[in-house]
Amino acid sequence: MANQLGSNPWVLDTAGAAILYNTDIKAAHFEWEGAANGNTIQVKDRFGKIIWAAVWATGQSLVESFTIEWIHGLALTVLDGGILRVYFK
Repeated sequence: MANQLGSNPWVLDTAGAAILYNTDIKAAHFEWEGAANGNTIQVKDRFGKIIWAAVWATGQSLVESFTIEWIHGLALTVLDGGILRVYFK
């Protein structure tokens, strides 16, 4: 699969240094699913600031962020497993 940015939510499964969205956007929250114990995720803005990071623990089926609000671009820099859904307002 490849990152899908055509609808709300975005569905991301490929990490990298590339900025996926380069302007300000109002995000509602993130949902991460399908990972394995010890997997990590990290989302940064276009300036390199960490917006959200998490580590998967055994027994989890979904990890959700709190409300995000305005972010200055988006890059999924680390995704050891699973998919990330990015919901927007």
